[in-house]
Amino acid sequence: MRDEVLWRSVEALRPQLEEGDELLLVDQNRPPLRTPPDISGPWLRRCELTTPSLTRARNLGIRSARNGHCIFLDDDIVPDPNLILRFKKAALRLPGHIITGIVDQEDKSDAIPTPGSVDRTTGEIRTNFSRPIEGPTPFFPGGLFLAPKACLPREPWFCPSFKGASQGEEIDFAFRVGARGVRIHADPSIRIFHLKAAEGGCRSPAFRRRFFLDNAFNQALFFGAHGSLIHTAKFAARLKGFIGFHSRKGGGSRSFRAAAEGLAALALGLAAGIRLRMSRSLRG
Repeated sequence: MRDEVLWRSVEALRPQLEEGDELLLVDQNRPPLRTPPDISGPWLRRCELTTPSLTRARNLGIRSARNGHCIFLDDDIVPDPNLILRFKKAALRLPGHIITGIVDQEDKSDAIPTPGSVDRTTGEIRTNFSRPIEGPTPFFPGGLFLAPKACLPREPWFCPSFKGASQGEEIDFAFRVGARGVRIHADPSIRIFHLKAAEGGCRSPAFRRRFFLDNAFNQALFFGAHGSLIHTAKFAARLKGFIGFHSRKGGGSRSFRAAAEGLAALALGLAAGIRLRMSRSLRG
């Protein structure tokens, strides 16, 4: 629900497309977006997704793409003028690699070094992709990467169990491709500026409650799938503070309903993550 900033991003990418390239827009809006007539054409294809989901949107994009390499971008960006060309050059130089770069933004963290860290004892994910790094990296930002289809894990490529505006789904994906021997390479010449638009998307006030519940579920899902389960108490202690903060009402009082909903989302996410871990282990 932020079509104005979306179309500005699309217009900035259009001059970078070469013959044979296509720009796929996965539309999760209800009602669906109307494409402005001045930027429509065969270079732009739209796919509609009935139920909003970041991971399902990525999977639909992969399934619909005609080419062997897919570049994934956020919808609220200012791309470098040579973004697509630099992605292509990096892909030719490093065949079979996932390629990523720099996501610059106004509120970049000074406390977290790029690319960040994952604590498997507490399930805490801390990422920062705003500083230039070059070479191998363990994971990548979900809104700036190129993936050759040949290096994708088993379908469904991005785990559809993650809800809404997912948290940790790109780390889950990186762990899975890493287990297959696929390398991820950071190229500092590949750059976008992330606007973090407040209108629409997961940062809009209308989505705040849903984002809290989805975030609790997704963090628990990730821990269940990848965390050290003998340290589940440490994970629960960390999420207790998260749920406590997001269940506050005006004046600092606590909403017991919000806290109960958060705990329920946490329990469901943890159970889903453990099931996911077991199913993946059985598949090998």
